[in-house]
Amino acid sequence: MIESIKDIIDDVLNQLEDIGIPNTEEARYLVFETGMAESGYRHLEQIGGGPALSFWQIENWVCQDIWDNFILYRKPYIQAMYKLGLIEESIPFCVFSNIALAAAFCRIHYRRKPGAIPGTMPGRAAYWLKHYNAGGKGSVDHYIAANMGIE
Repeated sequence: MIESIKDIIDDVLNQLEDIGIPNTEEARYLVFETGMAESGYRHLEQIGGGPALSFWQIENWVCQDIWDNFILYRKPYIQAMYKLGLIEESIPFCVFSNIALAAAFCRIHYRRKPGAIPGTMPGRAAYWLKHYNAGGKGSVDHYIAANMGIE
């Protein structure tokens, strides 16, 4: 299953590159590693009944913010998200049920953050903690442990 997830991420990042979002090795690692740190690709809903959805554990308000305050101002982004299966009236369900769309929201979330994506796993772990899991229960050590031995 891990190879299938990587293939989906690669396809999504290739599509997003077509609209100007760089598909770098660091971005591919970051999106994949984020899923490993957030759910290990085992959970589509947050354990304990929290609001986070998908393998990337994206909260509904984050998706809505990305849509309302970033994507809606960029027509190519809108078209790319529709192509991936987004239905505006059902964003939470779409993120919950569509791996490709959830990966796209993860990548776009990071696209909005300052600074280059680090080239090392410890660097990406710190970047994830600061920009994706801020206020969450994650740690740099958790991110690294979740991703050790995954190639």
